Amino acid sequence: MSAPADVSVEGRTGVRDARRGGRAGRRASRVSGPAALRSLRVRMALLLATAVLAIAAAGLAVAWTFAIADDYVEELASAQRRLELLSAASGRVGDYALIAMQTTEAKGQPDRLSLPRKRVQETFVRLDEEIARAVARSGDDEKAALISARSRVLAQMRARFEFLDRQALESIREAREGQAGNVERLRAAMDTFAAGFGPALSAAIEEERATAGEAQEAMAQLRARLAPGAIGAVALSLVAAFVLYRTLAWPLVSRISQVARAAREIARGRTDTRLPVQGHDELSLAMMRFNRMASQLARREAKLMADQARLQEMVDERTAELRAANARLSGIDRARRRFFTDVSHELRTPLTVILGEADVTLRAKSGAEDLTAALVTIRSRARRLHRRVEDLLRVARSESGQLELELEPVLVTELLADVREAVEPAARQRGVALAVEPGAGEVYVEADADWLRQVIEGLVANALRHSSYGGAVRLKAAEAQGLVTLRISDDGEGIAESDLPHVFERFYRGGAAAEREGSGFGIGLALARWVVERHGGAIAIESRTAAPGETSGTTVTITLPALNLAA
Repeated sequence: MSAPADVSVEGRTGVRDARRGGRAGRRASRVSGPAALRSLRVRMALLLATAVLAIAAAGLAVAWTFAIADDYVEELASAQRRLELLSAASGRVGDYALIAMQTTEAKGQPDRLSLPRKRVQETFVRLDEEIARAVARSGDDEKAALISARSRVLAQMRARFEFLDRQALESIREAREGQAGNVERLRAAMDTFAAGFGPALSAAIEEERATAGEAQEAMAQLRARLAPGAIGAVALSLVAAFVLYRTLAWPLVSRISQVARAAREIARGRTDTRLPVQGHDELSLAMMRFNRMASQLARREAKLMADQARLQEMVDERTAELRAANARLSGIDRARRRFFTDVSHELRTPLTVILGEADVTLRAKSGAEDLTAALVTIRSRARRLHRRVEDLLRVARSESGQLELELEPVLVTELLADVREAVEPAARQRGVALAVEPGAGEVYVEADADWLRQVIEGLVANALRHSSYGGAVRLKAAEAQGLVTLRISDDGEGIAESDLPHVFERFYRGGAAAEREGSGFGIGLALARWVVERHGGAIAIESRTAAPGETSGTTVTITLPALNLAA
């Protein structure tokens, strides 16, 4: 199976470029020096080798310097430790002498000298260890001999202390046996000890101080010798780095920058960008391939633009088809609204005749009780159907925009009074208490009085219908912050929580209401919301069903802007 055409062309082009590059490279080799230096790999290897050698040389120099400085620092630290131990030996010997004198005077136990003696001996042992380490570390025989001489001085000091210790123990024993003059003899022994121990200790301390000073002076000399060399090495490194950068790195970096700029231009859509190819190394070959890639991108972009133009034509055609389909759907929707209107008119006319005949028959006061009962039933059913048809007609008019509101100032107290007068007979018939709180003061709203009254009457009628005998329905008005709030609340069975989000949807009836006779078509609350929102207000409903510790009930809240007649 053959490869795609563009891949084959690219392969052949790459072979030709490689051949041309090889021939050009051979020609350049006869003109511009060794062929190895024209390879990026060789250049980078040379640059890396130079950097590695420079770092290795610097590391060796630093290691050598640290080794010398470490010797001086260790010598200084050893001298400091010996000074501290000599000072500690002086203090501990003084403590021993004081305790020995006190024990002799008090005729105490010789065991009191055990701890001071042990501390003095430990100090001498640590001094011996420090001198031994200094001798082992010293590579100079003369210096090692000088340090060893201090061991002899230290041995003499230890011998003097041991002699003093024996005299102190003997004085304590004689004092405990009752002999006299022990304190004076011990004091004389201590004076003799001090006459020999003190000068030796002072000489040892001076020698250690001299050793520490020599180490510090040697470190200062080392620092003075290394500073010019370090400055010269840094300057030489900077010069070498600059030369290497200009000869090896700078040409490579500049060409890579050209590639980066060209890639940025292509990313911006300028596929006609090309790179100037100079040389015959790996980067030049990559730049030639970059140019070939840019050419392919330009061809593909042209093809993509043509495909995009064809796709746009297809989208325009489908958009036109979709608009035509939307127009057809709009016609269907208008036909549906006309259907609701026609059905409402067709049903309302015969129902009006039925109601009129029933009223005439009832006014005739016929003696036939069964006829009267039948007419009463007919009249009740006809009124219910008439109310449903009126609701359907209102919905149809609201959807078609034919329902216009006549806004005028409406006094809230008069509105609630009209509502109470209209629904109070129904409340007495159902045995439900109706409480109306119109609020304080004269509060006006700008509204269509008939429509707003019908909405409130419908909400109160719903509350009465869902309240049981002996219940109560409350209608309350309040005004605050430029808003009039009307609340219709009852203590009926409530609305299920799953039905609350849908109660304002047209034709929606809850599970329990759908099975109840005379529950309506589910358009009363939808129509109420439409009317309230057309008045610039809002309507909300809260409800709860019976539960342990809670009573059931529903509250509908209508919020309308208050009208300021004074303004």
